[in-house]
Amino acid sequence: MSSNLLPNPYLLGLGIALLAYMVLFGAKKLLSTKIGRFIKRPGNRWDELVVFSVEQTKKFFLVVSSLYVALHFVPHSSQVALYSRRAFFITLMWQVAIWSHNLLEKWISSHISRKTKKNPAAASSISLIQLSSRMLLFSVIFLFTLNNLGIKVTTIVAGLGVGGIAVALALQKILGDLFSSLSIVLDKPFMVGDFIVMDQFLGEVEKIGLKTTRIRSLSGEQIIISNSDILAARIRNYKRMHERRVSFVLNLPLQSSSEDLRKAVSSVTAIVRNKSRTRFERCHFHRIGPTSLDIETVYWVLSDDYDLHMDIQQGILLDIVKVFEQERISLAYPTQTLHMKPVEVWVKGDLPDRSAGDGRERPLTS
Repeated sequence: MSSNLLPNPYLLGLGIALLAYMVLFGAKKLLSTKIGRFIKRPGNRWDELVVFSVEQTKKFFLVVSSLYVALHFVPHSSQVALYSRRAFFITLMWQVAIWSHNLLEKWISSHISRKTKKNPAAASSISLIQLSSRMLLFSVIFLFTLNNLGIKVTTIVAGLGVGGIAVALALQKILGDLFSSLSIVLDKPFMVGDFIVMDQFLGEVEKIGLKTTRIRSLSGEQIIISNSDILAARIRNYKRMHERRVSFVLNLPLQSSSEDLRKAVSSVTAIVRNKSRTRFERCHFHRIGPTSLDIETVYWVLSDDYDLHMDIQQGILLDIVKVFEQERISLAYPTQTLHMKPVEVWVKGDLPDRSAGDGRERPLTS
């Protein structure tokens, strides 16, 4: 066959490139439409991920892939082959990065939607994880790209390490708060809506941010505390209380008889035992104080509701006052008794006569 009848290799390569692009683009559309029909069916989560990944395939990647395939049918030099392989590899790496990034974003978004139903504070810290993972992913892809271009990345990595240390030292407080926010979400010492007491501050947690936690105090103002400071403190979380232990002391006068003490202990025991939603622990005459005889009572309220606790406490105290009135048992109040002792006083006109020589003083006794 005459050489004039052979097609131009560059035209052949162009045709192959167009054909390859049409095949790749058609496969993308086919996967998106065919598999997309089954997404609404339950249990097809993987199909949804496949369709989502296919839809994120960029046209630039399809073009570069088509040209790379067509280049094998066109005569070219070794240098062109080297650069084409590098270009295809770089494009492939960034397309993989886009796939990974979008899949990671989708997974984290679905994870946030589930977590925020139970813990609204998780959204802010999960977004920190999202940002960190995105930076890590694209940093790795960038280093792979530079390495493929023939650039030594060891020097760059070493420089980034030194620079990272300097930045970390400069932003030590901010980074500490960021990681403390992550620690709060993972360890969950408290959540939004919990009532906590931290040192002299107390209130309901309104928001857990990346740097600070905001608490609404009982008096109405908002308290803003850095995450690192709040983790360094000792926190009491009243929202996670299942039962409340209540202890109170009744003071009887020192003049009370042993019979009054026995009646008081048995009456208080009966009152607490008869209260609903309580668990009686003990009631004892436990101390002879400087001004009173003390009876200590301990019981549990079988709920974390503070209003219920106060209602029960009020009912118990009212019943105690009523019973003590009926039994004529008094409650002590702070008193002091002053005892006066007779003393010797001098009468002005009865001073001793020292000139008499006896040397004795003669006081008058009152």
